[in-house]
Amino acid sequence: LLRVGVHPTPQEHHYRNTPASSSSLSCLRPASSSSSSSSSSTPSSSSSVVFPERRNRFIQKRRRGHRRAVSSSSSSFGGSVVAAASESRERRDEMMSSNVFLECLNESTKFVVSATAMLFLLFHPTVETCWCLLGSIVNSVNGKLLKRVLNHSRPNGAKKVDPGMPSSHATSLSYLSWYAALAFAFEPNAFGLATHVTRAFAISVVSLGAFLAYLRVKLGFHTWPQVLVGYGLGSSTASLWIVFGKSYLLRHLARRPEDLKNLHACLVVAIGLFALSAITWVKELVASYASKRKTSTE
Repeated sequence: LLRVGVHPTPQEHHYRNTPASSSSLSCLRPASSSSSSSSSSTPSSSSSVVFPERRNRFIQKRRRGHRRAVSSSSSSFGGSVVAAASESRERRDEMMSSNVFLECLNESTKFVVSATAMLFLLFHPTVETCWCLLGSIVNSVNGKLLKRVLNHSRPNGAKKVDPGMPSSHATSLSYLSWYAALAFAFEPNAFGLATHVTRAFAISVVSLGAFLAYLRVKLGFHTWPQVLVGYGLGSSTASLWIVFGKSYLLRHLARRPEDLKNLHACLVVAIGLFALSAITWVKELVASYASKRKTSTE
């Protein structure tokens, strides 16, 4: 048994370590030879066949048990692997679908915000509106200049390679959202609305601007410091711009209405500069769509 590598049973181990006798081997002898060998002091030749037969049965039994264990473990392992693979595939598909939606929302933000500002200027062409839009363009220009000065690279894997400090999206979104909120704070009943309505609208606008700025980090376009610096720049510019307009510009134009044409001229020049930036946006969008389409076809 030790030569073939099979562990003997306790009974076989006992028989192996005890002297051979008729009493110790009587239980292992066949029924035909047990009566004839009762008077003999040594086991008969038929009892020597018992151990190989039991050994073979023991080996076959262990092999069958091992095969059953291996098959059951392999089936359970295979099932768990398939389940884990399907779960990871579903999770990846959900993440991809959510990222596609967020990317579309991020890309459309600048067009939607710009169109909203232009429509507001057309339907509400007041001094406050002109001053607000002029400030937004000045704020964007300041952000672009600060980008060139700092020359801070974007995070690894970003789709753009130009400097990323501060984030232009965060700068513009924070300016417009905070300017609107502060405008409602100065005039709580603007457009004939109730105070609680204007407050809710101001909170909603600021929250939406913060969320859209957060998307720049979520999608890998900027780091947190770049977005925070841009958000701080835009909100501080909005606060200073509206305070200056309320405290000085309106009083100055009330005394000298002829200077309003200067404000309009500055606004026209600023809108022309903004149009050039919008053309660049459209070119980038078309190039991005063409590259995605080429990748999908390949």
